[in-house]
Amino acid sequence: MPLGDVTKVEIAYRTPAEQMAEWVGERIAGDELDATTDHAWLVVMGQFAQALGLVKELEAVPIDQKQGPKCRPQTKLIELLVGILGGIEYLQDLNLEARPIATDATIARAWAQAVFVHYSGVSRTLEVADENTLRAVIKTLRQVSQPFIQEAVMETIRKRGCLTADVDLTGREVSPTSTDYQDATFGWMADDVHKGYQAAILSLVCVRWQRLLLALQRYTGRTHSAECLQDMVRELEQVLGMRPRRRVALVQAQRQTLQTRIQQAQDHLERNQRKEKALRTLIVQSRSEAKTLQAEVVRLENEYQARGWEEKPHSQLAKTRHKLAAAQKREQRAWRKVKKVQTIRANQEDEMHTLQEHQTHLDEWLAELEADNLANPNPIPFVLRIDAGFSTGENLAWLIEMGYIVLTKAHHSSISHSLCQRLPNPVTWTRVGRNAEAVNMGDYYQHDCPYPLQAMLLRYHLPDELRHSTLLYYADTPPPPLPQWFRRYNARQTIEAGIKEEKAVFTLKRHLVRSPIGMQLQEQFALFAANFVRWAAAWAKDALRQANRRFETALAQVKTLVRIVSHTSARWVRNSLGNTLIFDPDGPFAHTILCLSGQVAVQLTLPMFKFRTP
Repeated sequence: MPLGDVTKVEIAYRTPAEQMAEWVGERIAGDELDATTDHAWLVVMGQFAQALGLVKELEAVPIDQKQGPKCRPQTKLIELLVGILGGIEYLQDLNLEARPIATDATIARAWAQAVFVHYSGVSRTLEVADENTLRAVIKTLRQVSQPFIQEAVMETIRKRGCLTADVDLTGREVSPTSTDYQDATFGWMADDVHKGYQAAILSLVCVRWQRLLLALQRYTGRTHSAECLQDMVRELEQVLGMRPRRRVALVQAQRQTLQTRIQQAQDHLERNQRKEKALRTLIVQSRSEAKTLQAEVVRLENEYQARGWEEKPHSQLAKTRHKLAAAQKREQRAWRKVKKVQTIRANQEDEMHTLQEHQTHLDEWLAELEADNLANPNPIPFVLRIDAGFSTGENLAWLIEMGYIVLTKAHHSSISHSLCQRLPNPVTWTRVGRNAEAVNMGDYYQHDCPYPLQAMLLRYHLPDELRHSTLLYYADTPPPPLPQWFRRYNARQTIEAGIKEEKAVFTLKRHLVRSPIGMQLQEQFALFAANFVRWAAAWAKDALRQANRRFETALAQVKTLVRIVSHTSARWVRNSLGNTLIFDPDGPFAHTILCLSGQVAVQLTLPMFKFRTP
């Protein structure tokens, strides 16, 4: 080439997926080359979802929207789920991120869809979704999840002898000036006042998956933790189909105590009724006597006047006047006493009415608990861990009667202050943490809870101060040693980690849409996604034919699977044996091959805890 001549060379940019197609095109990997993708992990989850029947069920969800020119509205619902599984932060990321999911035709095929559409179409579908859509989606997600949950429950019971669940409340903030979010109100979120919603989340502790998120319920921003607890516990029992033995004896004792109070109140009421009756009799007598005396005074006055007698202090007329005044005063005193007795009687009748209503409620509650026990011949020990916001006296009493082993923190800081005043001198503190010491304070009765809780007073050594808090415990057996008690309660950080994962990985941090049902669909998909990725990882591990160490490590890391593996290129090959996914040889997971053929193997659990013993 002559010096100074310049040859123009055109370089066409090729996406990693196109490079991948070129690389695998020269190798024999199957009978047919299907496609390449920039979202390898979403292919895996699409095949997994089809194997579970999830896609088919979602396609049957009712949505009041006409079919568009490209796809049915249910496809857009599936696209939302795929986007959440792919870690989108905004709905527009479906089209506008560097490697958009909506334009990856391979992903649509992996999820048995002809095509995915523009994110605006997804938004419009979420706008028209209604309560029927939401209920159907929740039913579908729970139906798909049920075998995995039951398997985890049985394994945990077999290995640990009990179940443990956590309940927590997390805020879902919106702009404080926004008016587009229906029912958004100001409330306490993230240690400050924000506008938005509250999401109550249930988590099950299990051996294999560490945690499974079971349910999410949405509340307004001003909702307090204590208001959500009972609904969430009933949701927990409905999802698991299991519950502890109700503590009927405690309620029966409460009923007996209540009957004693009712009898005492009845005795007091009857006593006052008799007293009022006697006073009214006295009034009638005094009035009759006064009437007679009044007539006698008139007669004597006429007689004294006719005879010209002078009325003297000890005359008959003066004595009669004195008797008349005394009778009138007796009547007036009796009326004053009647009014006082009537006030007391009205209060006693109100108290009696309240006690009788309480008895009616207690009888209904007792009947419900007894029916629960009859229908639950093989109950399981169940530990429920809740933070201080849930632990009002009323909630603790309800949980105890429901049969739960309760681990919680005191609802008010004043409880710790009160316990500090009761410390013996000298006192021996037990180290339970790096900077924490504890002492067992024995029985503690919290306001509105008639049952004795075990209290552990904690003190934390901070750089500038000593800070105290109190842990509370209730079970049919004595509490564990202080260090174990402390660790068991603080292990509830697993649900806090789950919430953090939901917000950092699965879009729970911000709302993708503003329609009320759309926001709830996003929440339900995000909750399901955290479990689904773990289940898909276990399935993929069994489907591995070869893998590098990075991929094997990634299978145990949800965030890595969503943020990295979901955005890694791969070739999807369909052959006579099934589906094969070959990862980009130039990517971080080179030489990894997944064989996606076959059925999902889930060990279905026998209803071993649902039969009746003879």
